[in-house]
Amino acid sequence: MNETQAKVLTMLAGAGAEMVYYQMLPAFQADARFSVTAVAAGWPDFEKNLEQLKPQLLVVQGDLAPHPDQLSAALARLQLWHGVALVLLQEAHREFRGVLEKIGPVRAVFILPVNWGEVVQAGYSAATTERARTAAQAPLQSALGLRSAAAVTGTRVVAFLSGSGGAGRSTLAENTAYELAVRLQVRTLLLSAGLPPAAPMNLGLKYSPNAGEFFARPADGFASAIQRKESLDVICAPENSVEYARAAEQPASGKATGSLIADLVMAGWTQNYAAVLLDLPGGEGPWMLHPLLAANTAVLLARPTLADLAATRHLLVLLLEQLRGEHRIPQESIFLVLNQVGERSRLTPGLFHQELAQSYGWAPPVLAVIPHDPAVTAAQDDRQPVVTRVESFARGVRGLIAGLFPGLDSSRPGQSRPGRGLLGGLLRLKG
Repeated sequence: MNETQAKVLTMLAGAGAEMVYYQMLPAFQADARFSVTAVAAGWPDFEKNLEQLKPQLLVVQGDLAPHPDQLSAALARLQLWHGVALVLLQEAHREFRGVLEKIGPVRAVFILPVNWGEVVQAGYSAATTERARTAAQAPLQSALGLRSAAAVTGTRVVAFLSGSGGAGRSTLAENTAYELAVRLQVRTLLLSAGLPPAAPMNLGLKYSPNAGEFFARPADGFASAIQRKESLDVICAPENSVEYARAAEQPASGKATGSLIADLVMAGWTQNYAAVLLDLPGGEGPWMLHPLLAANTAVLLARPTLADLAATRHLLVLLLEQLRGEHRIPQESIFLVLNQVGERSRLTPGLFHQELAQSYGWAPPVLAVIPHDPAVTAAQDDRQPVVTRVESFARGVRGLIAGLFPGLDSSRPGQSRPGRGLLGGLLRLKG
């Protein structure tokens, strides 16, 4: 994807030239991430340009519309091409805010006057998140599961799994989430499901609030369970062993997902996240198995060792055979990441993939090969996201993101682009 294609194609519309040309346009033209493809200072031009240009992002002043119903209908049309919208309202029209916020493509409603820097940032985050969700949508059409027709079908719910301890599963899940949410501005949720959860220590969070807030109030406790690491939303499993075990025994709240743990993940489908990343513990207990009922993608993490080869084969049996009767993540949505690869590794990445394919009869595509680097542990001890400190690890994370979200440009100026999908993985397997 070249620089022009990566820009957010934006349409600006306001009630009069003053708003459009002297407030909106300078704010968005000053930011190189946007390409303003159309402006409209009147309703007829607005309707014509909207249909012809189909912008990725629409920023519109509500006063432009002759009637609120016409504005609502126009905003709803954006979902036909996966566009998103920000709406600006005068203080006198504040009462319409709640109605507009319920329209699917509307990501935020601002009351004038506004801080244009905040509006620009909100627009980029909304458009990038929608771009990621759209990129993920096509391969998810075949995902089986319990999601209703009203669910957000473009959300990737990614289960990070490893069959043996010490492979770096939590590190990869946390840093992939951080890269998506903070550095790429894609709306992302991380569930840290171990006992104890790893995210508080690695990301400098607290052990409370946690998922217990949702378990106590499934109807409205989701937001109360969230902690934030900059723009990344994080929900941690309870640290208390008794509460952790009790959660697995609580029945689902009127759903067929089995437990409130699965309900917690399913709730993420309704929150307009592009990515819900699940850092799932080993051992095949409820905190590993129940979230899989709501996952549509799996990332298997392994070191290039015989022990991890056997453990990865076991995970493939679990995902593709043993869980078939409950929920089966499609084979094409299972991927492999090889971590802590060094010059002294007895199994090269290529040999590991070959041996796994021979042992099971099939092996997932490799989306990233991450070299061993002592700086990873040092960054964690400093409670710093590894992707901000260790470039070799960051390249692996960006390769993984490129495979999970093929339409999302995860490269940045001055850095080489990662390989994409199976081809990129196999190119890195050589040697």
